[in-house]
Amino acid sequence: MTHGASRPVLIVAPQLETLLGLSHALLKFGFQIMTARPEAPDLERGARMQPSLVVLCPPVEAGPRTSCLDLIGTHFLKRGVAVLACVSSADEGQVVQGAARGVRLLVGTPLRLNELYLKVQEIFENARRRELRIRAEMAVAHREPGMYREDYFTYDTIISLSLGGCYIKTDAPHPVGTRIEIVFCVGRTERSIRALGVVRRHGSPRTGEAPGMGIEFEALPEPGRSALETFLLDQLGTLDLPAAL
Repeated sequence: MTHGASRPVLIVAPQLETLLGLSHALLKFGFQIMTARPEAPDLERGARMQPSLVVLCPPVEAGPRTSCLDLIGTHFLKRGVAVLACVSSADEGQVVQGAARGVRLLVGTPLRLNELYLKVQEIFENARRRELRIRAEMAVAHREPGMYREDYFTYDTIISLSLGGCYIKTDAPHPVGTRIEIVFCVGRTERSIRALGVVRRHGSPRTGEAPGMGIEFEALPEPGRSALETFLLDQLGTLDLPAAL
């Protein structure tokens, strides 16, 4: 995954363990990572690096926390940089937001990687097709809806999959712009996932890409969406971060 490479993220935390844990998590998403302690010299250096997002674990002690949040406001919030504060409770979140207006919150301890991923994606408002994407090989049935009898499908192989769409390897792709129905299964689930999508592109042999078609999902109803999201995050792996707060 390289979609985060152009979006540098600055992680600010007082404990080395937390810095390493958050760095490990965000590196899995493909982001460019920088780290800083919640102290003036480190935060000034971090501001010069012009991050797109600051992920902050504020100090527990009142004095250092107030000083840190003042600096966060000066160096980042006032410059339009998004700040996501990881806090252990809603009460602590109110304190943080009261001291640094505009900070966004992620509440809970220990913090789970999937929650962090979803919050970061929400902040960056990435296009759906650039969300968490994995390489995979699984059978897929597809057809143009309404054109064939109920049990008629063409069967091919999905080789790339995300919440926003998939890439189907096939020697006979539908024309670009065609709306198709897709049926596939992920993981050990026995229930199939049904989606409606549109063909956005064809594979290019010039780039070494397998012949096929890139599909953007237009409709992915529940519980299929939740099942797919769970599968994608399981493939990525989850991480319990230390309860530093």
